[in-house]
Amino acid sequence: MGEKKEGKEMQGRLQNIALILKERTYKKSFIVTALILLVVYTFLYGFWKIPILGFGINRLSAIGFSDYAFVLAVVGLSALFLVLFKYERNNAFSSHSATGNIGVGFTGILSAICPVCQSIGIVGLGSTLLNIPLGPLTPYLGILKMVSVGLLGLAVFLKTDSIYTRTCTLCAPAKPRSRKHAKHEPLLFRSNALFGAVAVLVLLLFVNQLLIPKVFASVAIGAGGTATIGKWEYGPKITLKPMPLATGEQPVIPGYKTRVKPLPTISELAMRPTAGEAVQDLLNNVVPSGTPLYGPEAGVTFDDPIAAQNRWATYRSLPLSPGEQERWNRIANAFTCDYCCGSPQNPTIITRCGCAHAAAAQGMAKWFIKNYGSNYSDEEIYGEMARWYALWYPKGTIERIILEAQNA
Repeated sequence: MGEKKEGKEMQGRLQNIALILKERTYKKSFIVTALILLVVYTFLYGFWKIPILGFGINRLSAIGFSDYAFVLAVVGLSALFLVLFKYERNNAFSSHSATGNIGVGFTGILSAICPVCQSIGIVGLGSTLLNIPLGPLTPYLGILKMVSVGLLGLAVFLKTDSIYTRTCTLCAPAKPRSRKHAKHEPLLFRSNALFGAVAVLVLLLFVNQLLIPKVFASVAIGAGGTATIGKWEYGPKITLKPMPLATGEQPVIPGYKTRVKPLPTISELAMRPTAGEAVQDLLNNVVPSGTPLYGPEAGVTFDDPIAAQNRWATYRSLPLSPGEQERWNRIANAFTCDYCCGSPQNPTIITRCGCAHAAAAQGMAKWFIKNYGSNYSDEEIYGEMARWYALWYPKGTIERIILEAQNA
């Protein structure tokens, strides 16, 4: 009987929400609010920039399915919470319930504006206006997103409960509960065992997120200052990047058409001591920083990836001799984009990719061939392009390396 009653109460709450959203005023409010929040959140997450000015937040990682799902979940829950809040205020059920649970809701809305890359770069008019490095938060992005959606979900539930019962679960003064009244409370609040189980589950998820970066932390500085993760070695002049499969070669991940491989580079990085966490070690020693030896001549630095990206793109107009052009074709038509225009299942050759990173990589290859063609091999030029891609797509690069290390 208790479970049947619990189900009827939950059904009643859902029907109550549906009836509210059917009212023309609140239906319109929900749609308008959702659209406004969609514009705001997609802007803050770097999905788009203001046209002409080019003003916005620059993402250093590709937009994936999880990003779309997260933003849609946040927008839907936030809009629903705000509409329920408006409905409650308009009907003024009680002074407590009209303002109760607000902290939970607005904390969720604000916490949803969490970092999606290893830095927040604000750009405008073709240059970087502000760059905030957030590399240390990378391992915990899953936690931040989970907490954000969880808080919003809790806020919607509490607001729905307040409207349905005309009381505020969090702000009403504590009263002795009779057995009869206890039965009317949600099962989660009246069952200590269930509440404890949920608390333990949340704690385990939290700990799991903390431990994920350590799973493949078998990284140690070896001879020559190199480090290893899984079967790969990387170091001052070695980087890691997905490359197209050779004839007859099998992918590490079924369905993928590229495979992570070590590549020699032109620039040389100063290796930082390993921290025992794969993510942080890769951030420190695969994602470059500083100014490479050729930086002043080319007008680029790893410390300003957006300005460097724009600069590299200008070199696409460099004229090449027939022999140089043949070499460029060989390098550029073997270099893939796995994060923006393409995906691991369907990588795009950069000569067929329209993103700014692909244009920069093409210009980079031309610059090295034109100015240092006799100094460096095709593989070294390819590796240097890969080094810059690790800077432009740190999240995608690191996630891919760790995923393949796990499955290799």
